[in-house]
Amino acid sequence: MTNAQMWALIIGFVSPVLISVVNQPQWSHATRTLVQVVFSVLVGLGSAYFAGDFAGKDVVTGILVAAVAAISAYKGVFKPSGIAPKVEKATSMAARG
Repeated sequence: MTNAQMWALIIGFVSPVLISVVNQPQWSHATRTLVQVVFSVLVGLGSAYFAGDFAGKDVVTGILVAAVAAISAYKGVFKPSGIAPKVEKATSMAARG
């Protein structure tokens, strides 16, 4: 595993909490999924760029590693524990008034 992939994995794992700040409970499933995909693409691009591995295969691998880590962490840790839903509710437009 390269440094870029390791960073994509680490950031991907914590990304459900970061994504929950942006996502809104009232948004459709498709919109919420799009936010996750865009975030994973940015993480993959950023990880590859800052690790000096900014080539086609390395970028795609970083994006996929970030996406799998984010989905796994959300389904396995952050959703069952209630952390992600609580963050979404606390940062939603409705909670702000």
